[in-house]
Amino acid sequence: MNKITYLSSKRLNLTALAAITSLASLSLTVPLSVNNSQTASFHNLQSLSASAKNQLVNASVKAIEANGDRWQETQESSIKKGNHSSDLESNSLVAVKQAKYMQDKALKLESSLAKTITLVKELEGFRSSAYVDTDGTVVIGYGMPIINGRKVRLGDLISEVQAETALREKLQEIQQQILAASTVELNSNQLVALTSFTFNVGVESVFKSTLFRKLNAGDFLGAANEFPYWNKAHMGGRLVPLAGLTKRRLTEKTLFLTVVN
Repeated sequence: MNKITYLSSKRLNLTALAAITSLASLSLTVPLSVNNSQTASFHNLQSLSASAKNQLVNASVKAIEANGDRWQETQESSIKKGNHSSDLESNSLVAVKQAKYMQDKALKLESSLAKTITLVKELEGFRSSAYVDTDGTVVIGYGMPIINGRKVRLGDLISEVQAETALREKLQEIQQQILAASTVELNSNQLVALTSFTFNVGVESVFKSTLFRKLNAGDFLGAANEFPYWNKAHMGGRLVPLAGLTKRRLTEKTLFLTVVN
């Protein structure tokens, strides 16, 4: 029994089922502005859209399944009382609103992730051969020290498509970690800036930082002002300010403070 058939067995009316059915048929796409060297590798975002769509449908179905038994009991009770029509309408509105909420959320997350991919690619640049980063870490592709669960070693090679796939998976993981650890509502620009920042600095360091503490306290300006302090890298046993990191932190801070229309 598939999800739609199961929901039908719960006696949800056609409007509620239509809401979920329409979600299942969504084709989520995100317009991206990329240069010629990036165009070929962005075709992989189609698989991301499919993944986001499946997560969306599953989340919506679970939400309705959780209330299915209660709705069925209410409907059966209403039939006995002669109020079947009004309760069905009320239940339909709940189902449609739930589906709409999950649809909007999934679209926003996918859009934010696509923007983060574009930003990080611009900031990191692509290298097909493994190289030693400024802090002594061996990285490859878009500045990644681990690919498919294995530490990068000098001599390793990677294609742009492979590098973007690994980058997308890592950024999506970081995005979810940020959302889980945040106690405040983040707009898309804040989420993109934080995901880029965390990719560069590391999840553990960010979550222990004054920046994140201020963020969760609702002090967004105070959190933004913390970005510039993270412009140093370990070199020769000491922290040294780097021009590249200074520029990157300014970019992330500016984006974090940019109002979303």
